[in-house]
Amino acid sequence: MQIKNLIKELPWHSSRVWKKRDLRQINKIIIHQELGESSIENVNTYHISVSPQNHITPKGCPHLCYHYAIRKDGEIIQANELSDIVWHCKGQNTSGIGIMLQGNFSGPGYDMGTSEPTLEQIKSTNELVDFLLESLQLSSSDVFGHYHFGKPACPGFVMQEWVENKRGHISAQENPENIEKTIPEIQSRLNELGYNCGKADGIIGTRTQSAIRRFQTDNQLIADGIVGPQTWSKLLKLTLKS
Repeated sequence: MQIKNLIKELPWHSSRVWKKRDLRQINKIIIHQELGESSIENVNTYHISVSPQNHITPKGCPHLCYHYAIRKDGEIIQANELSDIVWHCKGQNTSGIGIMLQGNFSGPGYDMGTSEPTLEQIKSTNELVDFLLESLQLSSSDVFGHYHFGKPACPGFVMQEWVENKRGHISAQENPENIEKTIPEIQSRLNELGYNCGKADGIIGTRTQSAIRRFQTDNQLIADGIVGPQTWSKLLKLTLKS
């Protein structure tokens, strides 16, 4: 794995700088998407711009608001030092590392995606996250998506599934019959519990998304519309025959 250091090369705000932290304060990695099809350089220009249209702050940010960014060809860019407290996730900036994937991906509540994460991006994300976990002595349960902190569409369906898989699979004890997690299986089990998905057709439409979220809310799970390990485990527990 190679990381291209662009900390100095990418332009900075004329006067603003990041606050600093001790690396021991880091306890999580948060995956983001760009929600656009611009270059990383253009995203940096937008972040540091002084403009009422800057959604982060009209005064401009010090630099690109992520520690790392991953281009569509899989190239990993480091934009800030890990000791920098960058503004990538409200309430988690002091403790989190922000990784952004270039691209505009559809996700829960957002159907205007114009691309999907490339295989190269997914491979690089996996390698970078594994490197950071080992370097900082964190565990896979310390990997999150922005959706865990109030942004349901970020980093999109594909990367949300990747995040949930990274965070951990359910055990054989939780799935004693080794039932494969497929969309029709999810729909059938939600229907069985009264969360009406309609026909188990293997399509995650708005009806199925709504059913998943209602199920998650009723069972005190993160209502992100993604059937990750915790949601699948709970769904199996409530529908497996004893």
